[in-house]
Amino acid sequence: MGRAVCRRLVADGWAVGVFDIDADATAATVTELCELGGQASGYPGDLTDREFVAGAARDITEQFEAPTALVTLAGAVRNAVLSKITDEDFSLVLDTHLRSTLLCLQIFAPAMKKAGHGKVVTTSSVAARGTVAGISYGAAKGGIEALTRSAAIELAPFGVTVNCVAPGVVATGMFLNTPRRVPGRAARLDPDEASGRTGRDRRLCELPDVAGIVVRDRADADRVRRLVGRSAQIGFY
Repeated sequence: MGRAVCRRLVADGWAVGVFDIDADATAATVTELCELGGQASGYPGDLTDREFVAGAARDITEQFEAPTALVTLAGAVRNAVLSKITDEDFSLVLDTHLRSTLLCLQIFAPAMKKAGHGKVVTTSSVAARGTVAGISYGAAKGGIEALTRSAAIELAPFGVTVNCVAPGVVATGMFLNTPRRVPGRAARLDPDEASGRTGRDRRLCELPDVAGIVVRDRADADRVRRLVGRSAQIGFY
């Protein structure tokens, strides 16, 4: 999903800083974006590490300019029913989703405030409304939505909008390798279902759907500037 958003940003003329904990994935994304004619730099590392994020922000500012847009997409899944959740897994999921979002906002927002404009898009999920064996994930995503609303109130007077997208199941990555419903049903999502070719009961949203919401068309800019602290749900389970 992150790579799809990066492609859309490059297509719209943005220079992009790519973050991923996987160094190979970071390099592959940067190469693809440059081959598409865009400007991109890669930062493999842990987004829960404040020093790493701050250092990357300094490098982006030196290489391009102070960023005026931020999309937060870091995530991890450790699904388990209530009685099986471990302290380690719960901390990992909350840190990866919620702490990383907070750190990125703290580090990148000051430059946007100084510039008098900026756009921040965080990523939640419809799982924040509740899902079987999804307590850790849902709690992290619900926290992101609350964080988004409060940050939006704080940053709006400086011309910085903060909004959230909440996709349903997206046809990519870990979701294509996740059981269809609850633990015990081993069937996986097949490519036809993922691309919505199974008829009227289309349960997955596709990458362009999400990227198109995250990166609004420039013609839509005036309306988007009036959106503050919103959570846009995309697709459904």
